Amino acid sequence: MATVNEIFTFEKLKKAHELCRRDKQHKHGTIMFEMELGRNLVNLVTRLQSKKYKPGKHKQFKLYDPKERTIDALPYKDRVVLLCFTKNVLEPRLENRVIYDNAASQKNKGTHFAIDRLHKFMRDNFRENKTNNGYFLKCDISKYFASLDHDVLLEKLNRVGFSDDEMWFMELTIRCFGAMGVPLGNHTSQWFAVLYLDDLDRHIKEKLRIKSYTRYMDDFILIHSDKEILRKCKAEIEKVCQHLKLRLNKNKTQIGRLKDGLDYLGFNHKLTATGKIEKRVRASAMLRQKRHLKVIAELYDNGEIDKKWLKTREQAFLNHLKGTTGVKVIKHHMKNIRTSKKV
Repeated sequence: MATVNEIFTFEKLKKAHELCRRDKQHKHGTIMFEMELGRNLVNLVTRLQSKKYKPGKHKQFKLYDPKERTIDALPYKDRVVLLCFTKNVLEPRLENRVIYDNAASQKNKGTHFAIDRLHKFMRDNFRENKTNNGYFLKCDISKYFASLDHDVLLEKLNRVGFSDDEMWFMELTIRCFGAMGVPLGNHTSQWFAVLYLDDLDRHIKEKLRIKSYTRYMDDFILIHSDKEILRKCKAEIEKVCQHLKLRLNKNKTQIGRLKDGLDYLGFNHKLTATGKIEKRVRASAMLRQKRHLKVIAELYDNGEIDKKWLKTREQAFLNHLKGTTGVKVIKHHMKNIRTSKKV
């Protein structure tokens, strides 16, 4: 546990700024903050340590990849403060608290980790039953970030054992957004969302005894050979969600067969009759990738990006699509871009 004097030092805020400015050094807010960096950092230290700090207003904008999302972003100085708190308080305190198969926002985890765990559970089911006739329960929380209840969240955080100063800052951050929900654009929100369903994670693993379970934020999957057991799990999950003042998305929550495939984190995963797993890019996702490649081709033709940036972006694509037929598509289109051919 730490005090505001220990959390928000000049050195820690400066380091948070250096992390926060990555890939954003040309943004207006970053430039203005850096023009008087020392003064701005000292001002933040003074206001935070005296508890006179108040977050600025959220600026709202929309993203449309892969679907429409409303992002609420704070001014740059406040993002520095939130990142400082996240790195020095939330991450070290919560990483060891959540279950192993909670995959989001943690070091050495992420979407690839969650997919690897899913594939392991699918293979385990095949080995145990000698067939690909196993079942999955795929769940999705409706409007997850917007539905987080502030009182429930603060009670969960208080149970962790944070200090009074740490709780003061988190309540200030949570309450400033409105009556309920947390903003998608905040660093702290990611960890709040990771923790919020921890009771559900433990209910599934410890009370329902489901070994084959993985969660990435509000998307989670249970695998079992008995369909009826998964039906009972779904009913139990709905009860826990009701207690947390959440509800399942009925359109995205389903029970299906592993051999028919399931969509998870942008890919379709299918268990074949031989126990092999076929991982395919969803058609809608591949269409978005091709549209993105067309934009990259135009920027490259106009001289707005260079080969170094192109190589970095290509590697990012390939890492994301590793193990799928999409790798060949990306390599083909990137080769055309480098030779100045339109995609």
